[in-house]
Amino acid sequence: MWSTVPAVQVTAWRLLTRLSHHGWPQDLLDMLYLDDDTLAWAKSGVGEEESAVEQHVVHKDSNGTILTAGDTVVLIKDLDVKGGGFTAKRGTAVKGIALVEDNAGQIEGRINGQQIVILTQYVKKSA
Repeated sequence: MWSTVPAVQVTAWRLLTRLSHHGWPQDLLDMLYLDDDTLAWAKSGVGEEESAVEQHVVHKDSNGTILTAGDTVVLIKDLDVKGGGFTAKRGTAVKGIALVEDNAGQIEGRINGQQIVILTQYVKKSA
């Protein structure tokens, strides 16, 4: 972040801005000085990058049906739950799923009272 190379400064600014919701990056952003042209470059395209990522992450079940948050899915295979000490049986319905926002191949759901991550290739959307 203290590099004199503008491209490195822009990359550092964008990464710290993306992580600023954690709190600690804001202190580093406050210490980072960018001249006006470099700051304009850093700010350009930031919204475009985020919307492009959001547009490309589409969750689909094993049949190619698009999944949305809150859907109910059914397991199509027995799944060993690591750290849970049980096996989620085929045919188990998982209600009110949550989508893993940066990974199209994963969803989250509650089985036997435990919140787990499930691969989308092992579920089908329930009507």
